[in-house]
Amino acid sequence: MSVRNVGPPHVRPHRLRSVRARRPPAAAVALASLPAAAVAVAAVVLYLLGDVGRMGVLIAVMVLLAAAAVVLAAWSLRCATGRALRPVELLQREMEGLDDSDLGRRVGVPVTGGDIVRLAGGVNALLERLEVAAVQRRSFISDASHELRTPITGLRTRIEVALDAPDDGDVVDVLRHSLADIERLHQIVEDLLVLARLDAGEVPVRERLDLGALVETEIGRRVPAVPVTVKVEPGILVRASRPRLGRVLFNLLANADRHAVAMIEVQVRAEAGEAVVEVHDDGPGIPPADRDRVFERFARLDSARSRAEGGSGLGLAIARQIAIAHGGRLYVADGSYGARLVLCLPLADQA
Repeated sequence: MSVRNVGPPHVRPHRLRSVRARRPPAAAVALASLPAAAVAVAAVVLYLLGDVGRMGVLIAVMVLLAAAAVVLAAWSLRCATGRALRPVELLQREMEGLDDSDLGRRVGVPVTGGDIVRLAGGVNALLERLEVAAVQRRSFISDASHELRTPITGLRTRIEVALDAPDDGDVVDVLRHSLADIERLHQIVEDLLVLARLDAGEVPVRERLDLGALVETEIGRRVPAVPVTVKVEPGILVRASRPRLGRVLFNLLANADRHAVAMIEVQVRAEAGEAVVEVHDDGPGIPPADRDRVFERFARLDSARSRAEGGSGLGLAIARQIAIAHGGRLYVADGSYGARLVLCLPLADQA
């Protein structure tokens, strides 16, 4: 299967709404308090210079004027607050109109400046991340369905043929091919479960491991198609999850097995403060333009082996994600022949 690249999502332009700047609420409160101060000053002047002789009349006048000032201040504050919150209300209405099928839209960014502009910018950044995640999720589901359909179709066809003509075929051969299809289905499902755990951020228990010993153990469990040469420096310690790191090594060795012609070389060494595992095969190699694509999920190069004979297309993607989760990296290095996959992890005393 050729690799499909999911390009950046198309974002439909959204015209920015122009919102005229308003006085802040604090200024409105100060403005509305001026009548109250004026009322108090006028009352004092009226008492000192006027003919009002009774204190009760003066107090009544002051209370009425003060109440009018309070009402004016509250009305001014409400109007100013409404104007200040109008961009937020517009932003809320725009967000309520969004759904999963329209993540290409963006909210308008007001020209008022300040916090509301930062809020709108943050919302648009979040929408962009959600759109990218939605595109990747749909692509992943589509690829997974396609991968699962292939062995299921083969299995169903063989069973149907065997049932239609039970005397014409070899039952053992049908069962053997059916078992191969079931094994492939099991492999894809297991890889999908591992990816689901990694995507969920599951953090397994880590321990100090001798990387060289773990590599030799994983190689000893396999029956390689070609000879494997192992060069291990002793005492290379890392802090890692044994099952997860074992899965990385298994996937790297399985990838080399599929493409090697006559030999595989595995090295474990310490270099520049890191533990390094290098798996080198003498197969067709990986073109420089495809060195990142091979780590995409369900990725296969056109020159790779057929789907029926190859892996699930998830092995290197899982290996890289586990390496990153351990603070390391996995990449394709230059080589004079074949493919060189290099795993780098922090040493245990530096992790």
